[in-house]
Amino acid sequence: MSDEMEEYKQEFIQEAREYLDVMNQNFIKVEKGDVDAINEIFRMAHTIKGMAGFMGYKNLEELCHKLESAMGKVRDGEIEVTEELIDVMLKAVDAIGEMIDRIEDEDSDSVDVRDIIEALTMFMESREEEEVADRHELKPATANLRVDVYISEDCVMKSVRAALVVEALSEVAEVVGVIPDESDMEKETFDAHFVVYLNAPDASVVEDTISKIAEINRFEVSPVDGETVEMGQAVSEEEAEEKAEGAARAETEAKVEKTEKRVDPGRKDKKKLESIRVNISQLDTIMNLVGELVISKGRLLQIASEYDIPELKEAVAIMDKSITSLQDEIMQIRMVRVERVFSKFPRMVRDLARKLGKKVDFAMEGLETELDRTVLDEISDPLVHLVRNAVDHGIETPEERVAAGKDEVGRIKLAAWREKNNIIIELEDDGRGLDVEKIKQKAIEKGIVSPAEADSMSEDEIKMLIFSPGFSTKDEATEVSGRGVGMDVVKTTVERLGGSVRISSEKGKGTRIRIHLPPTVAIVKSLLVKVANETYAIPISSVVEALYVGEDNWKVIHGNPFLIVRGKLVPAFKLRELFNVRNGRPEREVGIIVEKEGEKYALIADTIAEQQEIVIKPLTGYLAKIKGFSGVTILGDGRVVPILDVSSLLGGDRLA
Repeated sequence: MSDEMEEYKQEFIQEAREYLDVMNQNFIKVEKGDVDAINEIFRMAHTIKGMAGFMGYKNLEELCHKLESAMGKVRDGEIEVTEELIDVMLKAVDAIGEMIDRIEDEDSDSVDVRDIIEALTMFMESREEEEVADRHELKPATANLRVDVYISEDCVMKSVRAALVVEALSEVAEVVGVIPDESDMEKETFDAHFVVYLNAPDASVVEDTISKIAEINRFEVSPVDGETVEMGQAVSEEEAEEKAEGAARAETEAKVEKTEKRVDPGRKDKKKLESIRVNISQLDTIMNLVGELVISKGRLLQIASEYDIPELKEAVAIMDKSITSLQDEIMQIRMVRVERVFSKFPRMVRDLARKLGKKVDFAMEGLETELDRTVLDEISDPLVHLVRNAVDHGIETPEERVAAGKDEVGRIKLAAWREKNNIIIELEDDGRGLDVEKIKQKAIEKGIVSPAEADSMSEDEIKMLIFSPGFSTKDEATEVSGRGVGMDVVKTTVERLGGSVRISSEKGKGTRIRIHLPPTVAIVKSLLVKVANETYAIPISSVVEALYVGEDNWKVIHGNPFLIVRGKLVPAFKLRELFNVRNGRPEREVGIIVEKEGEKYALIADTIAEQQEIVIKPLTGYLAKIKGFSGVTILGDGRVVPILDVSSLLGGDRLA
């Protein structure tokens, strides 16, 4: 395969997967009677079919064609939407996804889908004879608009361009007829001019649609008073789509490069391309280079301050603004909507609920909320664990819910929103809630806590035990949720990203799990603190406040140090002790008040050096196993500074 075709194949794979994500979401909406969702699935199946046909993937093309045909009959009210029909269509979507995976790995779409095609055919067969009869009884249609289109003289394939115009117009209006007829179009026996008759509610939409198509010299849209189009000229929507599909293939094969658009001088400017696809690895490379610039910027700022050179200070100040702007733009480019991950959950919840014999109404909010791509990718699997557990452990069976005085349909809501400097992701259900006593007993049985420790814990602390490795209140593993091996991954992953997890639950009423995340983990603002001669970085997102600590600020209870902050006791962790620093401490220290799971703690350092933006460099190999650090950064003077993992330190990890 040539480099050009390989590039086209990768674009096809990426676009097809995006369409499949949306199709999965829309099938859930179809079950609820959403007409727009039906139309969108139809269009996407049609688009994938056309791309697959050009690329030569005949099995994929056939399956998409069958799915498209079935959706067309659903749209026209010829097939009733049932759970069985949606099941078959979802199997078709899964098979399309499997084919896309094989195309990427093996350049082959050889997946056995005969049973799926047969099932779709069975749903359609009952209407086949009526459909054939209808095709022979097409009635003349009336138009309210006439569109005269003049293709550029240097257009290589005029029939392709004409068919693309008809396809584009069919998406915004009813195509009543085309002159010349289809055979003349295909033979290119017409000149550069052709006419399309439309039944359209708005002429401006028609004008905007044509203005976006390349190689159109000019066009004219004029009203007609209910003009009837001759039968030989009339085209159905299906015919228009088939013509456009063939045209799209021919255009791609011809590799028409000329894209200059010419219209009448009096027409408004056409909309320009506003977005392009960029390889993720290229974005990562640019981000790394920006990180190096940020480090160099810090070094220059330090030199300018040390040597007090006015010209250098001025130049560095200008460069600082430019680098900061570049950094902000790159960070924004890396931001993606949480919808990218959330989109797979409606289908997953539907399948799990049916498998478990439960009824679940799943809702999502805040799909437009944005997160750094890296953060979103990292949080994807933990969210899968949470949603699966909500369906399996949280929501009761319809019989149990009715017996408890609830609606037989359980409700789960997944929401995301921005709150100050954090992104909040919240999962809430109205299921059975957490049984605190059962959690306590299981934790003792598994040796997670001792009986004495369990008795001294608050209810909130006991609830957090569900995030302990291997914890589960179920006596037997299930195919859906296993033995609870996923919940500890949720907490570990979130905390590694600099976030936190909170849980609230009431037995018999439901459970709410709230995740706090930083919007990005690449370049962050941090507080640089000193302990003896060493410097450490604490992400600002973890810091509530900082204050000086004197001898009268301390109180020891049962051997544990507490800091007195405005009359309240805050558990204190001395970094000197955690890092085994043995030389004398200063007379006055600083307390960095941080927050974890809604509780405040104090990290005690010698002094605060400064606040600075830092580039996070991950630890690899053996270093990645050392607790207490989430990475390192390089300061402007070349020093390597460890970045503290606040959650790990507050868990009592001691570094040798």
